[in-house]
Amino acid sequence: MKTFKLLCGIAVSTCLFWSCNDSSNSLLPEPSPEVTTRAAGSSEVLLQWNTEKQTIDGFGVAQAGWTDYLYAHRKRNEVMNLLFGNDGLHLNILRGEVYPHYWENETDKDFNMNEDIDMSLDDPFFDIDFSADGNEAAEAIAQRKGQLWITKQAKETYNVNKLVFSTWSAPAYMKDNGSTSNGHLSTSYYQAYADYLSAFCNAYKSAGLNPYAISPANEPEYAASWNSCLWSYKQLGTFLVNNLIPTFSEQQPDVKIIFGENAQWNKVWYVYQGSKTFTNNVLNNYPAVAKYPVIAAGHGYPNPKIPGLPLPDDVMPTIEPFDKAEANNIPVWLTEISDAVQSYTTSMSDGLKWAKLFHKYLSDANVAAIIWWAGALPDHGTNEGLIYIAKDRVSYETSKRYEVFGNFTRYIPAGSKRVTIEKGGSVNSNILISGYKNNKEFTAVAINPTSNAATFNLGLSGATISGNLKAYVTDETRKWVAQEDIVPVNGVYTVNLPANSVVTFTGTAE
Repeated sequence: MKTFKLLCGIAVSTCLFWSCNDSSNSLLPEPSPEVTTRAAGSSEVLLQWNTEKQTIDGFGVAQAGWTDYLYAHRKRNEVMNLLFGNDGLHLNILRGEVYPHYWENETDKDFNMNEDIDMSLDDPFFDIDFSADGNEAAEAIAQRKGQLWITKQAKETYNVNKLVFSTWSAPAYMKDNGSTSNGHLSTSYYQAYADYLSAFCNAYKSAGLNPYAISPANEPEYAASWNSCLWSYKQLGTFLVNNLIPTFSEQQPDVKIIFGENAQWNKVWYVYQGSKTFTNNVLNNYPAVAKYPVIAAGHGYPNPKIPGLPLPDDVMPTIEPFDKAEANNIPVWLTEISDAVQSYTTSMSDGLKWAKLFHKYLSDANVAAIIWWAGALPDHGTNEGLIYIAKDRVSYETSKRYEVFGNFTRYIPAGSKRVTIEKGGSVNSNILISGYKNNKEFTAVAINPTSNAATFNLGLSGATISGNLKAYVTDETRKWVAQEDIVPVNGVYTVNLPANSVVTFTGTAE
């Protein structure tokens, strides 16, 4: 999938390149006159140490159909570092694609693992505009090469430990319409498709790139014009129980299976069932699925415009837990989210929009992982990428959505437990705060989308704070800028939030 075109209403804007990497250690601004500093010893925000929710599996990006452009970019190593490195987002999940052009006929069993991926960037091959009409063959080659190169870099250079792959379509010959677009998997090929996915795992394992999880059906309800395949929950449930789970239980017992991945998180106008209903239907009707290590997943796109119905689009479906998955102790992942509707922007207002959505998925839907679509891509008309990489193969630009994502990804270690927050009525209701603990360390991410600075006391319930609190601020002019340590007074910290900011706090408990 190159872009979620059903949602797109693109207005191309021209933006000057900029860099927002202020490394100053200036103190946070003093609170506005409207904010009153509270008396020491009383906590208006409490992290409930013993009220644990979901375990955080991590954060990541997809490259999938955009591997070719990142692979060809002359500053690809810098971009990879921005995504996975210590100076970047510290991501631990990479989402790729099981391409339908690996096996193009019954006799083709090649996953192209022996192709030269260390070509010189001066090779004329890289000068092709891969997505242009007439370059499908070159695009397929570049995607396969690019995915292999990116995955190897993520694993070997940055130790990314969760390599997941979704499948937009089975090979064309396995489908009832003979095409990689639309259509269904032919029932006579159910087992062959399960074997295909297992063979893909073996191919990547042969290169030391062990898949963490495989999804057999990306956006199963959507007949896209690009790689796509339709699945009802009955078709997918039957395939999982009768074919994929038995095959993986025998051949890939260390690889989890992702199911769901509908375009919307929740039902849309009772027309599209959404990921929650889809996964509930699978688990209710095929309970054996819950006995295998599976991940229930959804995508976070706004409601599409439905032809003929006078309904608003660009409205986010309800963000709530997958109750049936939680009842079966199945982790729930947000495996794709971006903005293909609004015109391209790098603004802090856009960053705050996404910070609030990240908070809602973590705190309201209890997701264990958030994966952005896509990490880096050359489409300058939408906000689908965290990083814009220009087709000149040299320029790139980050965004405030990239930066606020880092306020979560850089400071919430995989394996952390989310803990509940008790927020007093004196704290502005528009301020959002989520909390996480990892052994004796804790993290709180606070979002202040208002035009006034705020001050409140932060403490722990069920544990005692130990030592100073660190703070990292992102706002219009700063990115993850470390502030002066906050010294506790009478067992609490007095913290400041600048207007229109995201601030991450990290500390230790006794």
